[in-house]
Amino acid sequence: MRKEVEITGKTANAAIEKGLEELGLEKKDVEIKILDEGKSGLFGLMGSTPARIKMSVKDTARLSGKGRKSSNTASELPKNAAEILSEIFKLSGFKTKVAAEVTSMGSVLNVSSDDSAILIGRQGQTMRALEYIMRLILSKQEGKGVKVAINVNGYLDKKNEKIIQKAKELEKKVKEKGGPISIKLSASERKIIHMELQNSPYVETVSEGVGDDRKLIVRPK
Repeated sequence: MRKEVEITGKTANAAIEKGLEELGLEKKDVEIKILDEGKSGLFGLMGSTPARIKMSVKDTARLSGKGRKSSNTASELPKNAAEILSEIFKLSGFKTKVAAEVTSMGSVLNVSSDDSAILIGRQGQTMRALEYIMRLILSKQEGKGVKVAINVNGYLDKKNEKIIQKAKELEKKVKEKGGPISIKLSASERKIIHMELQNSPYVETVSEGVGDDRKLIVRPK
């Protein structure tokens, strides 16, 4: 009996790629019938429906069982994120330039705009809200949790420099005091300090606690 599978995806092409990967076959080895083209909705969130296809394995095909390499590489994510954020700004009436890069901290969307004060907000609140929206959209599209940072006119760089300086001050204090110091920081801030002090000959860092009570502890080695 001919093997048939029904696959869903963000688009018909995405569903086809997913089906081929699961079967371990090339496109020439299957017959494809598109059952539903699907709808993307607004940024893939509101009003979206997945595409649906039926894939039948040809009698001449041999199932490898090993799967094929997906064409959706991690390098496509930052580019996709930049396009989505650009569209959000455009629909909101802001003139911006958005460029994506991958750093040791993950994907970063660098934004240039004359409206930086509005886009950053008080103490970066608007920027963090935009990051939250982007995480929702990208996680919905990718089917898994996605982290992305937004950097408007170098605001994030300046903030990170201050955190790195804070790490050096904590290292000095612990060295002089001879005892641990705990401090409540955001997850991204803790990560920067962990990375900055990971090769310190004097101190080590750990995070303890759960949720909003999670703290960074810098202690002597």
